[in-house]
Order: sequence, then C-alpha cells, then structure tokens
Amino acid sequence: MQNARYILLFTILLFSQTVSFGQSRQRWSLGPRVGLNLTNLAGTSINVPGIPQGTNGNGSNELLPGLSAGIGFVYSDISRFGFGVDILYSQRGNKAKTIANNIEYTGINRVNYLEVPITGRYYLTRGGNFRPNIYLGAVPALRLSGVGTIKGNNSEISVNTTDDYRSADLGVTGGIQLNWGTGPRQHFTVDARYTQGITNIAYRATDVRNQMITIGLGYNFGIGRQYQPGDRKLPIRAR
Repeated sequence: MQNARYILLFTILLFSQTVSFGQSRQRWSLGPRVGLNLTNLAGTSINVPGIPQGTNGNGSNELLPGLSAGIGFVYSDISRFGFGVDILYSQRGNKAKTIANNIEYTGINRVNYLEVPITGRYYLTRGGNFRPNIYLGAVPALRLSGVGTIKGNNSEISVNTTDDYRSADLGVTGGIQLNWGTGPRQHFTVDARYTQGITNIAYRATDVRNQMITIGLGYNFGIGRQYQPGDRKLPIRAR
C-alpha cells in the first residue's frame, strides 16, 4: 500500500506543475463538484461483512449512498482531447443485511476518503455550447476515517473502524460528462462514472476492494486568457 501512497504524492506534485503549465496555455477551467456515490465492497473476502451469518445463510451485500464533494480542474483543448483532475471528499463503504435466529440485522461499513481522480478526456465536439466528453483514468485516494454500525434486535452498535482499513487506495474509473455553456466561459456539468478499486483496502482480509458509481453536478469557470481558434497551442515568447 506504500506504492499507492507514493502514487498520490506524485499525482499532487504533477498536478501543481500542470496547473502552472496549463495557465500558460490558458485553456483551464475550475469549479465546485457535488455528487452522489453508490458504493459497495467486492472481493473474495466479502461475506456480508460486519454481520453475524444466520444458520439459513440468508444475507445480502447492498449499495450504500454517500456524499462526493470538492473541486475540479479541467483542461480542454480546441482539439477533441483534454484531461481533468478533481480533489474530492468521498464517502464509500457498503450496506449488508442478514437474518439470524429470525432477527434481521443491518450493518453499514462507512469509509471516508480524500480522492484525486485523474482522467484523460475525449470531447465529442470541437466547440459550441454543448461539449459532451468521455473519460478514463486512475483514482488514488487517502483514507480519512471509518465507522461500522450494526442495527437489529432493537439495538444499534457503532465502532470506529479506521484502523481496519489501509491508509491508501487505488482504483480505475471511466464515465461520461455533459457540458452546457451558461455564460461567458462558464459551463454547467453533469457526469456519471464507475470506479473499480484494484487494491485490497482491509488489513484483516486478503481481498476487499471498493466499487463505486458516482453521479455528479458541477459548475466550471474559465481561468486565464480566452483561447481562440487559430492561436498557437504553445506559448511563443518574444525574442
């Protein structure tokens, strides 16, 4: 998991450099992001986590809704290619139900992360007020906190589970974003993406990975000089 931590550190350093370079190319935009996560846990070690299994073996592993919120940066060339970097607070985990001794138990595993999706984008149009794009990328993330809750038999128990989860995670993501122009260099965005964890997040298990569907809204503001068709793609300095 040290590798995932180093990847996140490298990402932050790379991002700080690309922001400076992107400003010189003057095609950046940024703005707030807010969305809904629908998350689950997958892997060979998943067996209705946190819940006692009933003798009838009746159990489920269900999607858990959570919050995604932060800020996003996008570089969009006048060609069809671009890339984006988001910095998001992201609630993940899963919801599990089972029946033991004719009593239904519900368990919620909530793990909160600071995630940094890095995506390459392909725009379906070269310009205009409507510019949808599809994207693929990686999602390094740092674990912030964790809590497990079990409800059933007229009782509720919550336990701090932060130390049960590894300090970093790495996933891959893909999705689609719709962009509508709403004013001078301003865009309203709607996007949907799927993220699949590729690293084990649990200390006490051999294979527990995050899965997540995110539906998000955003608003982008252009920064830097407005780029016009026919301008050079790289800044040319006077000699």
